[in-house]
Amino acid sequence: MLALVIVYHAFVATDALRRSAAATAEAHGSAAFALFTLAAQISGAGAGWATAARWLDTCPAIPDVATTLRPVTVLITDGGSASRPDSLVARQGFAHRLGLAAAAAAPAPAGTHVLAQSPDGFMAGDRIVAVTRSGNCAATQVNAVGAPSAGVVDITHAGVPIDLPITTVLLDLGAASRASTLRFDVVSEVLRSQDLANGDAPVPLTSSVVNLKFQYGIDSDGDGVLDTWARADTAGAWSPAALLAAPRATLERIKAIRVGVIVRAERVDRTLVRDFHWVLFDCEEDDKAACPGRLEGIIAGSAGGSYRYRVLETIVPLRNVIWNSGG
Repeated sequence: MLALVIVYHAFVATDALRRSAAATAEAHGSAAFALFTLAAQISGAGAGWATAARWLDTCPAIPDVATTLRPVTVLITDGGSASRPDSLVARQGFAHRLGLAAAAAAPAPAGTHVLAQSPDGFMAGDRIVAVTRSGNCAATQVNAVGAPSAGVVDITHAGVPIDLPITTVLLDLGAASRASTLRFDVVSEVLRSQDLANGDAPVPLTSSVVNLKFQYGIDSDGDGVLDTWARADTAGAWSPAALLAAPRATLERIKAIRVGVIVRAERVDRTLVRDFHWVLFDCEEDDKAACPGRLEGIIAGSAGGSYRYRVLETIVPLRNVIWNSGG
């Protein structure tokens, strides 16, 4: 009987360790997947948009990231507190061949086809943005592209409501069916993505995401080097409304995005009853109040058992904005 009791307790202890390790690995895998997915999208933000920023800077401000034509490449919406998830929109183009905006070859009255100086840059089904020197901007979709002649192609499109003078430039954002404006958020502990440009329904990516936080990496003194971090609820320049109307010079001060994610295991660990104290965006300063953007919180435990959590974070440079700023 004594041997049975010893073996039983050894088995229970071993099984508890196995479950604990499995739960931790499960949470870590979900957190790593969420972080990888977000980093991949953020790193591509600004493709196409950044190269044409000096033209798009004249476009009128629209308080909707899904329809604005200004060179806003990333936009964070703060959750309202450290314990509530943020959301982020990343915008990029998928042009097949054309990396820069193309010049118009002739004026085009509103609603008519346009001639562009780009022999093979545009394709049927592409979303394009026309920007005039006077600051008028309009987006449309390419219906057909004629055969090039002397480096000029005839583009038939769905129509724009403005006249396009010969000084117009055309930005190709690639296939209109592709998700060029993606929103990431957390609802009921599910990380989702949503194509705002095409109005698609949200797509679940992974579950058990307890918190998701984003911060802007800012070049505060204009020397080209990231030197501080800012939350989207910061008064003034970094709120969503302010950024949607901000000039190009302000937008190009955003050099990176900092991402933090907290994921829980699927099953309750009955041996774990304590609260979980989490910290995101910490630093090595003894005075933690000096850490820019540092966040912390507590997830209450339970006498009947609690979940195991994993906290991961990373920094993603906005390479398209960095490479094309000042151009």
